[in-house]
Amino acid sequence: MAAKDVSRRRVLGTGLGLGIAAAVGGAELPSAFAATATPAVHPSAYEPVSMVLHTHSCFSEGGSYADGGGGASMLSQLDQVTKNNIDVVWWTDHDWRMEAYGYYDGIAFDGTNEDGGLAWSVQNEGSVTGATHAFVADPHSLNEEGKAMRVAATGPSAQWGVSYLFGKPGNSFYSTNLSDTTLTIDVLGEKIGADAELVVQVETSYRPAVAGRPAGVYVLEYRVGTTATRVLEKPLTGVVSVPVEDGWQTLTMHLLDDIKAFWPDIIAEDSGLARLRFGVRARNNATAQAVFDHLRIDRTRDPLRWPVKLQRKLMKEYAKQYPNVTQLLAAEVSMVRHLNVFMEHFELYPYPDQGKAPSLDNSVEGTEKVVKWYQERGAIVQYNHPDINPTEFVQTRALGTDMTEVADYGGNFDVIHDRTAQYDAAARNAIFLTATSQVDDHAGRNWANKAHMYTTSVWSPSKKAKDLIAALRSGQAWWFHQKLWPTARLDLNVDGRRAMGRVIRTTAASVPVEVVVQNLPADFTVQVVVGVCDRTGASTPSIEKHAFAADAFAQGSMTFDLERGQGSYLRVEVYDSEDVLVGFGNPLWVLSPRDDVDVPLARRFSYVAR
Repeated sequence: MAAKDVSRRRVLGTGLGLGIAAAVGGAELPSAFAATATPAVHPSAYEPVSMVLHTHSCFSEGGSYADGGGGASMLSQLDQVTKNNIDVVWWTDHDWRMEAYGYYDGIAFDGTNEDGGLAWSVQNEGSVTGATHAFVADPHSLNEEGKAMRVAATGPSAQWGVSYLFGKPGNSFYSTNLSDTTLTIDVLGEKIGADAELVVQVETSYRPAVAGRPAGVYVLEYRVGTTATRVLEKPLTGVVSVPVEDGWQTLTMHLLDDIKAFWPDIIAEDSGLARLRFGVRARNNATAQAVFDHLRIDRTRDPLRWPVKLQRKLMKEYAKQYPNVTQLLAAEVSMVRHLNVFMEHFELYPYPDQGKAPSLDNSVEGTEKVVKWYQERGAIVQYNHPDINPTEFVQTRALGTDMTEVADYGGNFDVIHDRTAQYDAAARNAIFLTATSQVDDHAGRNWANKAHMYTTSVWSPSKKAKDLIAALRSGQAWWFHQKLWPTARLDLNVDGRRAMGRVIRTTAASVPVEVVVQNLPADFTVQVVVGVCDRTGASTPSIEKHAFAADAFAQGSMTFDLERGQGSYLRVEVYDSEDVLVGFGNPLWVLSPRDDVDVPLARRFSYVAR
């Protein structure tokens, strides 16, 4: 069907009760369907619960330099959740990073990519001249064969200048929570003195302003110079210095202990190892020169249990500071096509051992295997930032997932358009998916300044994981623009019962649907999207859009007569005065009882036409 407006005569009244709108009668669906249908509760028994379903913290790889470096701490994300009036945060750190699955145990400094895409980049700070680096065969540590890395620079100013080599690892192979991690490195101070020092810098996580300190990335620096000191040099920079020795010496960095010592007021375990930099610093025309070799990264974690236990501990600690935010544990499964998994009693997936730097399994079969593993354990699974491939999406039934991200975290409306079309192609083929928004934030700062910040809400009797998962499973969800329409409320009711996300099987020619759009600004427009559900396997949608001005929802709802035909569905989109998509509700399907369609129990809706 082509998009078109509908006449008001097709609408059975604005803001009228469902008892006024009568559907065409007829024999109803088999009693087995009605008997197994999930009971539908009166709308007043539910509350709107806003959630971020895709949120990264100190267990992931950190943020980009464009976002200010470091990566989000749980504290910074909770700060943003609170400032944006969001009820629930699901922690969805990358599972394989939580496990440190296939992570490197060190860096050899031999000038190669070390079989994992390791690359080196010079990063100078302050005034330096003559900065050089080289990978040399001699000298090198006796603890490791091969080359070592030499760095030199002169500081012409009275202020310290630094020349770093940032070890950028392929796929961030050392970035994860640092609480169980000790670093050791062999160093040789060739030109070290009062004005020339060796530096190893550890960038940890970003935190908001606390205890009189500014917001920013907390940093540890380990220096070799002329004295032994421990000092908080800047509010967010703790420095451990040791005297230079003759010949090679080993620096041991107890990261968690040092964070606790420098900032005793914070929850130190909420820290990620984001970036490592190695270099020299100098001033007063001195030249510093040093050699680095044999970095060891020692972790003690039980990969499947330790991260879950630690993050739950952090959630419990932060609940004292943020009692009004519900925190729930999930993860982004990331060694197959990215999936978020939501379950009451969370488990990490036991990946098979592939050795160092395992590769992503992007296959349909590999992803479907993981989806099935989680669903067998009661989880619901979300297809994150799905590939735009409608044919595959329909043929694989969205890889067997229960949910899919439609809103784009960057507000790219071309992406949103393509994902929406792909979603409608699935809906056309009776692939029952809950559409959600993609927050996917790694930085933990300035959510309100994002051009497009979409949030998912559900109708739920509580904020308990069990109830929220049930709401997502049954499609009782909508997503909305956090800045342009923060009070958005969308729903679909049938027979006075909540029906968004549900499937009605009936012989009735039409079903009266109460379309609920609440807190609607006067200059917004509502599009009632009606799609064909003919289950032909087509990978393109077949929809009509029916536009209504805001005054049609002056009472908060209107009733729309949804014709069944060969099968149909209805969902709602809302646009502001600039034609920006600000709201998207999940569909209601109406099918014949004679159609051979497998309807999940959570989506079945018992309906008797009057």
